Amino acid sequence: MEFHEKLDFLMNITKTSNRSLAQHTFLDASHISRLRRGERKLVKEADYLKNMAAYLARQFTEEYQKKALLEALQQPAVLLQSPDLTAEAIYHWLLDPGDKETDAINGFLDGMAKVQFKKPASQQRLPSTEPEAMQADVALFYGNQGKRDAVLGFLSMVLESQQPTTLLLYSDESIDWLTEDLSFQASWANLMSGIVMRGHRIKMIHTINRNFDEMLEGLTKWLPLYMTGSIEPFYYPRKRDGVFQRTLFAAPGIAAVTSTSIENMKNKAVNLLLKDTGAVDVLAEEYNCYLRLCKPLMRIFTPHERLEFLATINEFEKESADAIIKAGFLSLATIPASVASDMLNRTDEPFKKEIMEYFHQRRINFDNSLLKDRFYEIVQLPDIEDIKAGKVEVGFAGLQETPKIFYRPEEFKLHLENIIQLLQRYDNYQFCINKENRHYEYRLYVKEDLGAIIIKTSQPYIVFAINESNMTAAFWDYLSLIYKENQADKKAVIKQLQKIVDEL
Repeated sequence: MEFHEKLDFLMNITKTSNRSLAQHTFLDASHISRLRRGERKLVKEADYLKNMAAYLARQFTEEYQKKALLEALQQPAVLLQSPDLTAEAIYHWLLDPGDKETDAINGFLDGMAKVQFKKPASQQRLPSTEPEAMQADVALFYGNQGKRDAVLGFLSMVLESQQPTTLLLYSDESIDWLTEDLSFQASWANLMSGIVMRGHRIKMIHTINRNFDEMLEGLTKWLPLYMTGSIEPFYYPRKRDGVFQRTLFAAPGIAAVTSTSIENMKNKAVNLLLKDTGAVDVLAEEYNCYLRLCKPLMRIFTPHERLEFLATINEFEKESADAIIKAGFLSLATIPASVASDMLNRTDEPFKKEIMEYFHQRRINFDNSLLKDRFYEIVQLPDIEDIKAGKVEVGFAGLQETPKIFYRPEEFKLHLENIIQLLQRYDNYQFCINKENRHYEYRLYVKEDLGAIIIKTSQPYIVFAINESNMTAAFWDYLSLIYKENQADKKAVIKQLQKIVDEL
């Protein structure tokens, strides 16, 4: 996020007006307005910024506001115990230019790790979803607030329908209407969860020519629903002029929302909510015509699709390309075969045969790839006492619902010894020890110019397999940066691993 986006976020969530902030920063309200819109840049060493941060810090009084602030700043709750600490954090956050692409990926991965399945709140009628105009076959709504009202009305009608259908969703308009109102987001999420639980499915055409951070922010909003396996995501692979933007949401036989806008009129656009079945069916047909020009954005694997996932990752690993993998545990590709077999035999896993077949094929693919492709592994090493106590979990990556298996100290030692041998044998194999002191609940595996696989390693388990070129390149650059930040000489890495082996 840039400065103006951060300021606008803080003021929106605290309901701070331009005038009230101006009074506490000795600026004109018009100056504040231009700062929020990005029309006035933040000058270096602006003396008003600390006053601005101090005032805004005092406005975070509600729990939802505090939660949103902590997520935006990526800080622990202790930050809110002192107004001075909060103000200082806001001040530095406003100053930090950040890396928009890296921030977007971090937000997406952290959002995925935090997702938990919850029953939606009771499906009470929401006053804003039942305006009088809805009783007609066509209702008109204006601007972003109008779009929110139209969408809530649309979702309410779908939820009330007794016949499950497939929602057809597409929008390349600005996502401000979705992100700028937290109370709407809660209502939207509640209705969407209820719709999925009623057996409806969703086809979603994503817009990949947005700014990358905006696109990932949009994907992050959909993560809880992606976890259900009820969404099929697509994208249009060609360039569009982007002068006119379009929103088209249709539930065949029930209702539809449609709007068209251009950039400088996005908050004045007219949004049509339609219940006339003839009009709804025509819009659904229009959507399906566009869908036939699109490609799948990603494949999504849920726990009951384990064998399909194994087949997909096996094909992924057969392809020749440089690879980077980042995880909180050692890779299955580098574990000795005898150790993997012994571990699996300690469980009541029903797919032992398939898993061992996958393991052996993966080792063949891995050994072959090291002859021609580079493989970078970024790993957080566990505490030595946890290894000795048998508390280190085995990373059967992507094998969702596999019973938890823990290394015996001797097994972890054998795994490290095998990694040392690989480092000594192959110039193309690099092992990078991640110095970050935090636990990651995902594994990110990227092959350059080929695709990315994102695996959530905590419940609810989910795997995203992506081959869209822009997203693949972004995830590759993201991991390359992490590797460079933690990179060490191979001899130094071997020495560090050998030290752990000697202690075991």
